[in-house]
Amino acid sequence: MKAIVVLLFIVLAAGAFVGEKLVQDPGYVLISYDNTTLETSIWVLLLFSFFAFLLAHWSLNLFFKFSLPTKQIGIWRKNRIARTAQKRTFKGLIALSEGQWWQAQRLLSQTAPIAAQPLINYLGAAKAAHEQGNVEHTDAFFAKAREVAPDAEVSIGLQEAEVQIDRGNSAQAFITLKRLHSLAPKHTGILRDLADLHQGQQDWDGLIALLPKLRKQKVMSAEQLAEIESNCYTNMLSTVVAKLPVESSSDSRVKALNRGWKALPNNLNQSASMIVTYAQALIAAKAPDDAEKFLRAHIKRTWDNSLIGLYGTIETSDTARQYNLAISWIKKQPQQASLQLCAARLATFNQKWQEAVIHFEKSISIEPSIDAYRSLAKLLESLGEHDKALEASHKAMELTEDLSPSIPLPALVEPTPVVEEPNIEPPKSASA
Repeated sequence: MKAIVVLLFIVLAAGAFVGEKLVQDPGYVLISYDNTTLETSIWVLLLFSFFAFLLAHWSLNLFFKFSLPTKQIGIWRKNRIARTAQKRTFKGLIALSEGQWWQAQRLLSQTAPIAAQPLINYLGAAKAAHEQGNVEHTDAFFAKAREVAPDAEVSIGLQEAEVQIDRGNSAQAFITLKRLHSLAPKHTGILRDLADLHQGQQDWDGLIALLPKLRKQKVMSAEQLAEIESNCYTNMLSTVVAKLPVESSSDSRVKALNRGWKALPNNLNQSASMIVTYAQALIAAKAPDDAEKFLRAHIKRTWDNSLIGLYGTIETSDTARQYNLAISWIKKQPQQASLQLCAARLATFNQKWQEAVIHFEKSISIEPSIDAYRSLAKLLESLGEHDKALEASHKAMELTEDLSPSIPLPALVEPTPVVEEPNIEPPKSASA
């Protein structure tokens, strides 16, 4: 503010000085050329010279600007094309996000040659064409994307793999993802797609091999990885026997299952669900004695109802020993419903029908269950106790969740009692 005041003061002082000089002596200038003369004061000449300088300066600038019209027009045209391309690309991306596939393909593909980032346009156009089922255009757009951005193979390949999966070509998608994984081994998107592909193809061995990389790169949360790991090994154990030749012996099947069990991580081989899976696989491999031995060892270490329940379904070569073992367990834990149910089933293997009925009823008295009621009903029906069997079946139905839709029902009507009329015989007529 002070500087402005000082400058204004200087201008006023200079103006006052010049004005005083103009009044005292305006000066005289005579310019003569040929027969023409120009007379004026020196101050007017100075003012004219100042404005003439400004006019000449402006004219020169204007001349130099218009001396290169082609360059200026070229820059203006280039900027206009860039703005148009950006605007149409934006509209194409909006159409793509809204599912307007034909419009998105048209806008993005037409604008791609003049777009600042043509890769985005060609990838968007490829997706739009794929959503319309146009295989030829989809592949052509992917080829164009590789031409304009050869260094973006990972981005292009990822979208191409998704398209191949959608087409049902999982084998080709797997080849594409493996190639991308070799280019970018730490890329989380590639690892996730590979995991999904292995899981979709039920390639449990391949997914198990990929788990360390998924965990190292933190592709998923710890909970998700733990669930995937458990699912992998569960399915692996369940399918070990199915992968063997049909003519494989029982010993070969058991050995294959043992190898699978030993491959389990330490955090899984103590899981009750995994123990049940392995025992069921042994049963399916027609090795019930091995399954019983395996379960018995784990029941001694870890008491679990799922293990007890499965133990009661195994029919070995020595069912009497199994039943006696279950009785010894009952003496220690008589109020275990699952243990009473286990003993009931083992009793049926030994044709101890009445003992089985007693165990079923004890299991139900401790904790009613559908399995216990249904098994008891079948046994009672076979023993000829139809009324009790029917009652047990009704109890099982009461525990079953009713998923049928509700319907209006009439009010309960009490049955009308039937009144029997007295049998009145007509009097006999007296004989004459």
